[in-house]
Amino acid sequence: MGGQIVKAGLVALLSALPALAAATRRQNNVNLWGQCGGIGYQGSKVCVSGAVCTAYNDWYHQCVPAPQATSTSAAPTVVPTTSTSSVQSTRTSAVPTSSPTPALKYFINFGDSYSQTGFDPLSTKPSPSNPFGNPPLPGWTASGGLNWVGFLTSRYNTSTLLTYNFAYGGATTNATLVQPWREDVLSLVDQVQQFTDSIASKPSYAPWTAENSLFGIWIGVNDVGNSWWKEEYDALVSQIMDTYFGQLQVLYDAGARNFAALSVPPIHRTPVMVEETEWAQETEAAAIAKYNAAIATRAAAFKAANAGTVFKIVDTGVGFNKALDNPTAYGSPDAKCWNGDGVSCLWFNDYHPGIEINRLVAEDVAAAWEGSFF
Repeated sequence: MGGQIVKAGLVALLSALPALAAATRRQNNVNLWGQCGGIGYQGSKVCVSGAVCTAYNDWYHQCVPAPQATSTSAAPTVVPTTSTSSVQSTRTSAVPTSSPTPALKYFINFGDSYSQTGFDPLSTKPSPSNPFGNPPLPGWTASGGLNWVGFLTSRYNTSTLLTYNFAYGGATTNATLVQPWREDVLSLVDQVQQFTDSIASKPSYAPWTAENSLFGIWIGVNDVGNSWWKEEYDALVSQIMDTYFGQLQVLYDAGARNFAALSVPPIHRTPVMVEETEWAQETEAAAIAKYNAAIATRAAAFKAANAGTVFKIVDTGVGFNKALDNPTAYGSPDAKCWNGDGVSCLWFNDYHPGIEINRLVAEDVAAAWEGSFF
């Protein structure tokens, strides 16, 4: 039954088009890489000096370096910046026109539909004027607009952050252990292979280093969601962890040293699960706890075996529960409603969180790496 539940949620995702909603802000000018327009946006459209408001699509406009500070290649349409409404910025500093472009940093991410943005490593590459590469921010998400990866790239970064997001909707860690909902879904193993085939060699278009790159991984929603009721679950989790950390070893051997691992969130509180029996919710909650405990245990061993590793686990349950325990404070009438606009409810559909929960998750990731990447 659990597998069918997950499949239904993912089918709903594939049929939905993202639409970026408004974000509340506090100061008049939008800093570099901040949002400055798009469908549903209600903040300021005035960028700080040296930046221009640029439309990447109908849903997302962003403050990017003025044309003279970027390459002469074709750029998205520049939109007027006439709004004077107040905005908030989480940037620590702006870049004046007389200053050099900040040093590039890289966020290389792996995961499932909670993270995916539709990135294709064979298509347009991330650049200072388009940090997502393809598709442009916010990408194809399951939030209704920006997901946590988009927030990190456009709101919380301390310098230009080029994002290579290999996450793929429906992914499990190892498809031979836990089958995804479709055979063509790219598992974590497949995603790491994409990384190996594209930027592991540090090509000229992505010369990342151990110091300037952060590797993110948020996977397990489908591992747990498709197997929590099985009698062999404990043994299965151990096998999944073998693959999970085996793939991180591949990344380490390629030069990765900074790892941000996100825990499995409280998916037993998703709208689809709160309609299930109390037994189902409690059993899945216990399965989540076991999965997350296994990540922590294996992470300690991984760090001990790999010199120079910085490994931080972000508890996504903090952000989820903060919103779910006080939904009206985050624009939702209750904790279980869902709406494809991503903002009217806490949930985008019956299995995927909307924009506000994604923002809270991004805040916690940024806090964990404050002073370096965010």
